[in-house]
Amino acid sequence: MNRAIGPLREHDRTSRPPLLPTLQAYLAHAGRKAETARELHLNRQTLYNRLARIGELLGTDLDDPQTVLALSLALRARRHTT
Repeated sequence: MNRAIGPLREHDRTSRPPLLPTLQAYLAHAGRKAETARELHLNRQTLYNRLARIGELLGTDLDDPQTVLALSLALRARRHTT
């Protein structure tokens, strides 16, 4: 779990805006950016910028199904261990 989302958790401890809630909403909406932006009260460009930053921090492509699955599982495991 820490390997998958550890860099994001570290970012959120030291920087703003926190990005973990953005990732959680994005995955909850199955990658639908318009719905994610609406839930987070962001304009789409801000959401795109945050998603790009998440991808950079994690070294992943958020459009890759394997990546989405791994991150979803890591977030689910995190919920059950905290």
